[in-house]
This record gives sequence, C-alpha cells and structure tokens, in this order.
Amino acid sequence: MPGNGPCEGVRRILFVELLGGLGDVLISLGAIQALARSYPEACLTLLTFPPGVELLEGDGFIHESVYAQPGRARDAVEDQLARGGWDLVVSDTSYDGIDALIRGSGVPRAKTNLWRSPPPDECVGERFLSLLLSDGLISEGSVAPPLLRLASEERVSAARELAGLGRPLVFLLPDAGMEVKRWPEGSWGALGRALRERHGAGIVVPVGSDEGQAGRVAELAGGTVLPRGTLRELAAALSHADLVVGADTGPARIAASLRVPTVTLFGPSWHGRYGQPPPHVNLQGHPACPQRDVSDFTRQPCWYAGVCTLEGRAWHTCLEDIPVESALSTALDLLEIGRTAARGEATR
Repeated sequence: MPGNGPCEGVRRILFVELLGGLGDVLISLGAIQALARSYPEACLTLLTFPPGVELLEGDGFIHESVYAQPGRARDAVEDQLARGGWDLVVSDTSYDGIDALIRGSGVPRAKTNLWRSPPPDECVGERFLSLLLSDGLISEGSVAPPLLRLASEERVSAARELAGLGRPLVFLLPDAGMEVKRWPEGSWGALGRALRERHGAGIVVPVGSDEGQAGRVAELAGGTVLPRGTLRELAAALSHADLVVGADTGPARIAASLRVPTVTLFGPSWHGRYGQPPPHVNLQGHPACPQRDVSDFTRQPCWYAGVCTLEGRAWHTCLEDIPVESALSTALDLLEIGRTAARGEATR
C-alpha cells in the first residue's frame, strides 16, 4: 500500500466490527469515520452486532448497517463477501478465521490486523487510526475524535425528561456486565452526594441491567433514577450532561463519543490501552497488579473468578482501590474546565 495518501478507485467499503461489545463499536468509530472522510464518494457498510447497529443509526458517514446474529459472525462475513464488489474491507475481528477469510476473498484491498503489535500505552482507537495512516488507507486530514450523532428531536425529548434538575448535571453509570468491573455502590453514593451537597449538582443514575442497583445508588447520592429506554434514548440523555462518571463500559464510551467530559473507572482492563483519550480522564484500580495482562485482560484470573484473586487484599475487585476522593477531585477539575470554557464562549 502507498504510504502517502488513501488509495484511488475505492467506491465500496466494508468495515467488520464483530468483537461483541458495545464499547468495541465505539472504539472503532473514529476509524470508521476517518475512512468515510478519506473516501467521500464511497459507500461504507458496517457489519456489527445489533446494539451497535441501533446506536449508529443516522450516522452520516455510514451508508448501510448490517447486523450479525450472535454466534454466527463468520457466516455474516461470508454473506457480505459473497455480495461482491468491495474495493476495501477493514476488520478488527480475527476469531473463527475471519481475518483469513477476508484476505482470501479476492478483495482488492483488505486490512485485517488493526491490533498488530500494540504498545501498552496507546489507546486502541488511536492504534487503529495510526495503522490505517501508516498503511496509506486514510488521509492525514481525516482523523478526528469520534462523534456520535443524534437527531435534534431526540435531544429535545431527552431535555424534557431532565427538566428541573440542577446544574451541573452529572450522570453516574454504576452498571457493568461483570461484577469484577463494578465500583462499590457506597462509593458511587458518596461521590454523587458530595457533588450534590457541595456543588449543587443534579445527579442522574440511569437504569442498566440491575434496576435495584440504580435505585440504591440514586438514593445514596440524593439523585434521580433515569428509567431504562433504548440505547439512543440513553445517548440523548447523556448528551445533556456536564459530566459523566462510569465504569469501563459501553455507556461511558457513548458519553465520550458525544464529547461529554467523562471519568472512566478501570479495574481488570488497562487504562493505557482501553482508556478514553484526553480531555477525558481514566482512573485505574491497583495499577501495579502483578497478575495484570495488558495485552488481554480476559486471561487474568480475576476475569474468570469474578473477584480479585490476590492474597491479602480486602477488596473483591480492584476498582475498590480507587478512592472516592480521587474520583471527586477529578470530576471537579473537569467541571471547572467546562465552566471556564463556557465563560470564554459567553464573552466572544
């Protein structure tokens, strides 16, 4: 591939994102949008799982979204390749021989190794972009922070739901798909209560997989529960936040992709690789963990056990190593930056 600019003659692009998590789709969004900017005349198709399809509806850079059924990722890739006519296929997915399948399909240009040789302290999304740049598949001017797009009516509807809450408006996202990625409810409550009592913040806790958890955290924090809705409804609500604090999950990445200042709490996964880029801030639980596997946190004993397996530790998960005071001071710093920026805009 040439190294001085994107390839000519690209009219149809397929981006394969089948790692399985909502956060994975959002990590890839910067690369997807950079490809679209590099080939403005091309039609870009995204192949992913249903949650990502719903969330990226209406993205002006994605002309077609196709979803794969769970457990049938390879079949879905085969179906798309059989359509033919692809000029460029880019994939972050290699399991089930998907990478070899794409390379052997006869597509003129294919990039299936977006994960190659990643350093420990380069965020995954930025790694994707740097590799696409070095391989000459995107142009320098195409790179920008990923942006999740919402319709104005979606934001208006969310604003009505949030009317009357105090400012700054802070969303707490305590839910996580695994216990090992959860910060204690008492810590969430103490953080929200401090922000509300000391700074007049309106605290919102969206319902995730556990409605009881959201209610308990909201009660401890003196906040409001946001009922569960669609992913796009959650995104529209988050778009009105002045700050979001969340565990390392898809909703925290939704917030960052909406350009909302976000504090993300990391436990098993390494913030240097999976963190949100500045101006967002990442806080790591027990960064010196001897069992940490930066390349693949799912190989760590805690991931399978669901709790920390280190001897002599008082916590169930290393997220408990993140003090409320650290999260609070970080949150206040980001809120102050936001207030300063708003004052600057008001004086222009």
